[in-house]
Amino acid sequence: MRAKTLHAMVIGSLITVSSMARAQNAAPGAAANDPVAAQPPPASPAATTQPSPALESANSEQYPDRWSDPAFVPKAASPEWHFSTWGFFRAPLRVGMGSRPSCPAGLKTPVPVASPTSVGGQPYSNWYCALPNQSQTTFHSPYVPDDQYLGWTFDRTWEKAWTELYLSYGTNQVLGTVGLAAYDFTDTSLLGGTANPAQFGIYQGWVTLTPTLPEGVRVEWKVGAFDEKFGMARRTNGGAYDTYMFGRTHQMGEALAAELDLGDFTLKAEHGFGAHLEMVSVGTPPTGSPLAQAHPISGESPLLGASPGYTLLNHVHVGVTWKKAVQINVHYLLAWSQDDRVQATLANPSGATGSIGTYGVEARVLGGGLGELYAAYSHISATNATLVGPAYEVVHSSGGGGHNGANGIYENFFNASGNGDGDVDNVQVGYTVSVGELLRTLNVSHALASHRQDVTLAVFGLYSVVSDTDPGSVSPYNGRATDGTRKIKYGADVEATPVSWFGVGLRGDCIAPDSHDASEAFGVITPRMFFRTRFVTHEEVILQYSHYWDGQDAIATLSISSIGYANIGHNNTGLYPNDLNVFGIKALMAW
Repeated sequence: MRAKTLHAMVIGSLITVSSMARAQNAAPGAAANDPVAAQPPPASPAATTQPSPALESANSEQYPDRWSDPAFVPKAASPEWHFSTWGFFRAPLRVGMGSRPSCPAGLKTPVPVASPTSVGGQPYSNWYCALPNQSQTTFHSPYVPDDQYLGWTFDRTWEKAWTELYLSYGTNQVLGTVGLAAYDFTDTSLLGGTANPAQFGIYQGWVTLTPTLPEGVRVEWKVGAFDEKFGMARRTNGGAYDTYMFGRTHQMGEALAAELDLGDFTLKAEHGFGAHLEMVSVGTPPTGSPLAQAHPISGESPLLGASPGYTLLNHVHVGVTWKKAVQINVHYLLAWSQDDRVQATLANPSGATGSIGTYGVEARVLGGGLGELYAAYSHISATNATLVGPAYEVVHSSGGGGHNGANGIYENFFNASGNGDGDVDNVQVGYTVSVGELLRTLNVSHALASHRQDVTLAVFGLYSVVSDTDPGSVSPYNGRATDGTRKIKYGADVEATPVSWFGVGLRGDCIAPDSHDASEAFGVITPRMFFRTRFVTHEEVILQYSHYWDGQDAIATLSISSIGYANIGHNNTGLYPNDLNVFGIKALMAW
């Protein structure tokens, strides 16, 4: 009760101060026709009209904010009403190179080849042989084990299409923002007149209130449908693995944040509350078959699958920054569902309450010429995870999972089996250094000119440990208990830029998703060339190729989506051989 009263008092004070400040003039030097001075605070990403110099590359998915960038400084904004926009897109062509065996002599028509796979001894599905006049090389969307964004094995090597566009209207004190998003481009994915269901449409809309306060004090209140990202390995994106150590929220609600400058230190705090609605049609109870992960055997009707109920989200964050160079943040998020209409789910046919909580700490150091270091620890605790909707995603997992939706805690850490109880401890580290800047800092050499010629090196890793799962949670590959599973992935990336507009890079990754089954591990190495100008926006065109070394139990994410996680090794209809070679080209731009 005290916390609720305090929150209400702060919100009331915010509205009062905002009203009093409306008559105040703009900060010195600000002008409505100045594209830089007219920028609203970068804490509202959609409000910025010019690219920030702190943006790292075209992969920048948001502008620097108080929780991701120690050097974050809000900019002066115009008091005049104005429009602004922000966004980015990624458009990749991905080509997987496969192979098929030649047909037995005498055949005039290709037939399926019953070659056993390494998983459960099941044959590949519809793997047709090649006639003498047909090539044994095939081309298709890549069948690789690391391209599912909501999967622990994801490593960003062959990420898929994604677009976000934000439109804002407001002043330096009140700003309304609408966001549009899509994870595909329908002009290239139309099937029988129906587009791949990838268009999110207007997927966010919120109001930001930013009152004028004494120097050194900043308050911001967001209300509506919006996401926030906590635990990003890089200042403007999710890092080498594009995930969030504590959570990316997906809520309708509010978040109240404040900052206070005290000399070399900046103290900050935020509290948010909201909900993710039921994942069913309006008026439909969130019930269904408890066999959400079980795809039907050939000839049977598809199963609806259970859906989680109305899911609430409460989150608190505190942090401190020193000299705009060192940052330490502590985070806590709790999502829970207690929707009495949920009568049955995958693993909990008699219960209607579930929760997923995450807490931990992160530190980031901007060392200038010595590079940038990020380290974070998070603990995830789940109870009846399949009842919890995707109110936030954490470490590649969208909500609890176990339903007709994206992979969640249940699939990524509990092997899609058991009652959905368990804990996960995660550690992520990342270090990036510019060789040119390092040599200049150490006064060794000035041969590599900043932003024209340089060599950069990044190393990164993520380690997860699963514990306290129930005995019913076992691996679909070998039947071993999930409890005690250790998951690790690590890699390095080097880029050389001989001129400002062209460079080459080489990335290597090793991924071992289950310490109980070494044959699930795989490796990938990716050379690439990239072109970029940075004249006005941050854009890149990248040509790249990858070669994979797969363990015998490493399955492509497209195959897993086809057969259902729970059917691995049991009903592999839809399983295809992995591609060992992939090539493509992609365009990226952020503005």
